[in-house]
Amino acid sequence: MGAGMRTDFANLIIEQAIVHSIPRKMKSDLVPAKVQLSEAVCSLTHTVRVELQLKLSDVLVNRGREVVVDPELKAVLPEQIRAYLEGRADLVDTSKEIAQLLHTSQPGSSSDGLLLVASAKLDGFKTLLMVKLERETGMQATEIVTEEGLRTFDVQYFANLLFTEASRVYKVALFSAAGLSEDAMEGWAADKQMTGKALAKFFREKFLGCQLKNEPREVTLRFHDAAVDWINSRFSDADTRITYLMALLVELQSPTPVLDPDAFIKTRLQPPHRDDFAEFLRENELPEQTFDKDLELVEPKLRKMRVEFDNGAFLVAPLEAVDNETVKVVDLEDGRMRLTVIGVMTSTRSFGQGKARRTGEQATDEATQAELVVDDSAADRN
Repeated sequence: MGAGMRTDFANLIIEQAIVHSIPRKMKSDLVPAKVQLSEAVCSLTHTVRVELQLKLSDVLVNRGREVVVDPELKAVLPEQIRAYLEGRADLVDTSKEIAQLLHTSQPGSSSDGLLLVASAKLDGFKTLLMVKLERETGMQATEIVTEEGLRTFDVQYFANLLFTEASRVYKVALFSAAGLSEDAMEGWAADKQMTGKALAKFFREKFLGCQLKNEPREVTLRFHDAAVDWINSRFSDADTRITYLMALLVELQSPTPVLDPDAFIKTRLQPPHRDDFAEFLRENELPEQTFDKDLELVEPKLRKMRVEFDNGAFLVAPLEAVDNETVKVVDLEDGRMRLTVIGVMTSTRSFGQGKARRTGEQATDEATQAELVVDDSAADRN
């Protein structure tokens, strides 16, 4: 995974799994409840293994966020994970340590549940998976004893718990040997209850010892800027430029709290352009998977669109004017375009770089307008 943590979760292969029972911490408990530890891995059937892979892959694709270990958080878990991935610890012992750490780190408000720890391969690399599951009301974990006298969970109970419609995967974390370096470790975390900035703080920081690799405000701004650069550098015809710029701004301003680059590519771009845009995002180290959208930094760039010509003329217009065609752009098919504005003229004024001090509002407005540029000559210069 390394640079950009590129991966395909469809390649996730579960090898072994072990399940521990994590009790809820109650302040009223005179004697703190203890974690019920298994001593052996579950005997996974082929059906359960395949279903497990599909379910966890789906959670990671839709809700997974890249995380990176933050040494300042001083969490114990990263060293346990590193020891396992480097072959210095086995799955059973590592999973027991992880179960104790989860119980210690989670707040009293967390429900009791099960912790699944699995050894896996992702893109061929040794991988460790951690999954917190909700314990269904009225169901009790069925413990069995193996022929060797080791306590574990009945796989049928486990399968029912995981795959019924009512069951919920609370939280998932995945770390692969591909994300290891001498002084850093990257992985993925998913929280079905919360996303992005709200990714449960205890889970991400206290337990995993991680921070989000892609801060939502920063990655949203970078996606916008990269898309605008791509539009200006790839296309000379006005129709495509305006269409794609409008598609980008509409996508960013949609009410959905996340942005899925793959879905944007498939729904907003024409087939001949899709692979090139995906490659452009990779070159600019932007995530291919869904990320959390935060418009705080990019919002000023979404208000108006600026079209600039090689003769020095330009037009700044609100998006509604382009959408309702009171501002219309026509491609003349010879590298030029005709821009028509229909409306009542309300004022005229001189324009230039005067030295008089501008008010904060004027300065902000001009800076905003200058950010979005669809330059009719840009493609010819590249």
